[in-house]
Amino acid sequence: MTATAQAPAPAAELQRVARTEGLVPALGLLLEAHGAALPLGPTGHALLPERDAAPDPVRRYPLPGGAVVLVHDPRAVRDGARAVDQAALLRLRLGLLQGLRDDCVAHLAERASGESTVLLQQLVKGQLAEALGHQLELAALLDATAPRELTGPVLRDLHSQVTAVGRVLLRLLGAHGFLADGPGATAHVSELLADVYLHAEEAR
Repeated sequence: MTATAQAPAPAAELQRVARTEGLVPALGLLLEAHGAALPLGPTGHALLPERDAAPDPVRRYPLPGGAVVLVHDPRAVRDGARAVDQAALLRLRLGLLQGLRDDCVAHLAERASGESTVLLQQLVKGQLAEALGHQLELAALLDATAPRELTGPVLRDLHSQVTAVGRVLLRLLGAHGFLADGPGATAHVSELLADVYLHAEEAR
């Protein structure tokens, strides 16, 4: 990351990168604007692309497109940490959710079911349509919500909705969704992003 702050990536671009390129490039964009002032969560944790992290992280998450690591700086709890842009974080998670739905459609289209595919089963189509509706609703809510309003119950509810839709899609993927290097791993780290950067009263 650069040593000086830059203009944050536009929300639409951050969302697009998360959807089409994955978590590591999108997370790099999210953190890039903070320059040397790394944003840390209220307990002093942060999630970083592995290439940007110091040695000895708390945990490493190998993902498609590159690994991310969880780091901890206990000084941040005492000294205060620069807050992450919550609107940008939600856009990133929404982009990952869209990418998960894309993966789900592609995977189910390849699975045979009788003379057709699993994707064309009525129940599956209904669940995918419902997930798409929730994604569009979340995008509209973010468009209509001022950044200063992304606190407390509003912020918690939006993150919870992203998580809930992601889990529905993972169930549609079956065992494929829970492979260590599969889409479930990215969905897990997406949930971890909310846990790391929300205050305890917002994460409940």
